[in-house]
Amino acid sequence: MHLQFAEEIFAHILNKALNNRMVDPSMIFIDGTHIKASANKKKLQKEQVAKAAEVYEEQLRKEVAEERRKLGKKVNDDDDDENKGSSGGGTVEKAVSKTDPDCGMFVKGAHERQFAYEAHTACDKHGFVLGVEVTAGNVSDSVAWDAAYDQVTNSFPEVKFVTMDAGYKTPWIAKKILEHSRIPILPYTRYKGKNDKFKPWDFAADSDR
Repeated sequence: MHLQFAEEIFAHILNKALNNRMVDPSMIFIDGTHIKASANKKKLQKEQVAKAAEVYEEQLRKEVAEERRKLGKKVNDDDDDENKGSSGGGTVEKAVSKTDPDCGMFVKGAHERQFAYEAHTACDKHGFVLGVEVTAGNVSDSVAWDAAYDQVTNSFPEVKFVTMDAGYKTPWIAKKILEHSRIPILPYTRYKGKNDKFKPWDFAADSDR
C-alpha cells in the first residue's frame, strides 16, 4: 500500500511539472545509485541461483539463425538445451541476505562489501525524474538498463538523446537506441589491451571471403 501511494505522489508531481512545461524529455540521463539495505552483511547464506538471461540473448539467437539461413548454412538449435532453459544457462552461487533476500551483495571499493539495492534513474536536463527501475545491488547497470529505458521511452516517445556513463557502454544498448532513431551519448574509453598485441583497428575485412 505504501508503494502504491509513493507511485501516485510521484506521478502527480510529474504531471504537474509536465502541465507547466517544466520538463524537457528530448534528452534523458540514465544512471544508477546504490542504496544501502537494512541488512547485516554477516547474516547471509550461499545459494545456487539460475543465471538470468540477458534481454538481448533471444533476439541475438534469432538474428544469427536468420543470417545462417540466408547463407544456406545449418541453423544451430541450441535453444533446446535442457541445461539452459529460459534462465540463460547454468547456475551461479550468490550471497543471499537472511534479513532481506531481495537485496544483493554490492562490492564497494577494494574491501568494503554491503547488501544494497540500486535505483536506475532516468532524468531530464532539469533534474526531473522521469522513471526509476529498482534492482538488487549486484545487478549490473547494463542488465537493468532495458527496463529503465523502455519505461521512459514508452511514456515519452519524443526522447531524442540518451546520455549514460561507461557502465552502459555495450553494443546491445547502442544498437537498440540507434534502431529507435535516437542518439546514444556515451563517454570515450581508451583501448585496454596490451601494447605489444595487435589492435582491432590493425585488421581489415576481406571482402572476397
